[in-house]
Amino acid sequence: MRSSILDMSQWANPPPVGLVSHHVRHVLSRRTFLGSIAGVAGATLGTGLFPTNVLAAKAPNAAPKPTSNQITLNGVTFSLTFFGPGIDPSSIGDFNGFVGVADVQGTGTATNPDGSTETLLYDTDMRFMSGVYVGQDGAVHKGTFGFV
Repeated sequence: MRSSILDMSQWANPPPVGLVSHHVRHVLSRRTFLGSIAGVAGATLGTGLFPTNVLAAKAPNAAPKPTSNQITLNGVTFSLTFFGPGIDPSSIGDFNGFVGVADVQGTGTATNPDGSTETLLYDTDMRFMSGVYVGQDGAVHKGTFGFV
């Protein structure tokens, strides 16, 4: 049977000499170090998952104010502006940010159920808006919107 007496002088790494404190003898191991780094990294990345409006206690989805330019088609009112030189193309009132606009026109070929084909015309108005706006709740919000 083996002896249970531990002689640290026989180990490959000699025991530390001259250490006074009990805590100093227990040097930080790699496992403890990597575990603490993983915990700090997880906490750092985890805070990025919280939406800023939750942290700031704002309403999560404040609807923007529509523009004063309104068009009524078949009893439905739309708040939008046709775009051109010198005209604000955003469809959000009290908006400050970037607006991208694409007006794409062209033709396409449709295949009917009986196998015949016909040429169709299309005209699309696509926009995106990204910036800050004053919502219907009166507070300033940040958002990105798309209009197709």
